[in-house]
Amino acid sequence: MTLASLVVRNLLRRPARSALTAAGVAIGVGLIVALLSLAAGVRRTANDLIHVGRADFGLFQSGVVDFTRSLLPNSLAARVRGRPGVEDAAPLKLLVTSVNGHDGVLVFGLDPGGFPAQRLVVVAGRRGETLVGDHAARRLHLRPGDRLDVGRRSFEVAGIYHSGNSFEDGGVVLPLGLVEHLAGHPGEATTLAVEVAPGRRPAAVASELRRRFPGLAAVTDPGQAVKVDTSSRLVLETGWIVSVLALIVGGIGVTNTMAMAVLERIREIGILRAVGWRARRVALLVLGEALAICLVALGLGLGLGLAAAELFTRRGAVSQLVQPEFTAGVFAWGLAFACGVGLLGAAYPVWRAVRLTPIAALRYE
Repeated sequence: MTLASLVVRNLLRRPARSALTAAGVAIGVGLIVALLSLAAGVRRTANDLIHVGRADFGLFQSGVVDFTRSLLPNSLAARVRGRPGVEDAAPLKLLVTSVNGHDGVLVFGLDPGGFPAQRLVVVAGRRGETLVGDHAARRLHLRPGDRLDVGRRSFEVAGIYHSGNSFEDGGVVLPLGLVEHLAGHPGEATTLAVEVAPGRRPAAVASELRRRFPGLAAVTDPGQAVKVDTSSRLVLETGWIVSVLALIVGGIGVTNTMAMAVLERIREIGILRAVGWRARRVALLVLGEALAICLVALGLGLGLGLAAAELFTRRGAVSQLVQPEFTAGVFAWGLAFACGVGLLGAAYPVWRAVRLTPIAALRYE
């Protein structure tokens, strides 16, 4: 009988106990996967949003629930434009609404004379009041001259644009004032897109603007996004606390399961040692069982993580703009968590198993 078959047979001796242990670890793995995928989604959304119009960074109202709740007066753009190191600044209104019956479509309100609007390349039709990104045009099956329903308003598509920013190309562009009225906040933009003067560092200019205008969040790096999006920050911070607790509980569960397995099989271990099994091989047997439980937990946890991340985004626990990013790094961390719990949980049972001598184990009642 091979070592692998012994591992499987031993786990199936107490299937309920093995399953419950795997379920406990799976919850921790699921939380890790969900949190890391959401964090990656927040960073990607922030990176796309702060670079709309090829801007160097974006200014937001600090401490809002999510990106779309930021409200900045349009008049602030002129004041920012006059600060040292700022080449240009343009207000931008972001609205997430229903377009032609499709929910969750991005509508950008841009000043037609501002640099974000001027940098749009019209690839079909003409430059006009209503433009549709090429990605959105394919998804919504739109061409120049078609009707576009935004909420309760209807517009004629003037042209199709391409910006090179997939976030921006997946949306619709309307005049700034119109989108502000659609959002119910006339004269108030979501963000100010800032272009830095040649030779100046964006981080230094952003720092100066933060000092000059208290209450502004200048996001130059996607990792700073949680300074603006407090709902995402709350979810991530709370989730990490729960994940640490899940790691502890999962480790205790694996330790308890494997310690009980060793205790129940002391005589069997004694026989294995008596027929020539080295202590190293016994340790591998116990460790293999712990890792097998955690690998099953990994499979369950990945499924739970995918479902939890989608639930957070669909139920509005994080910004409407954030979509979870399931990267290879996210899955690698899930694997590391599962294997880490297995190794930690198996440490004491392995130590106990290798200390058993054949004579003492065979005498055990």
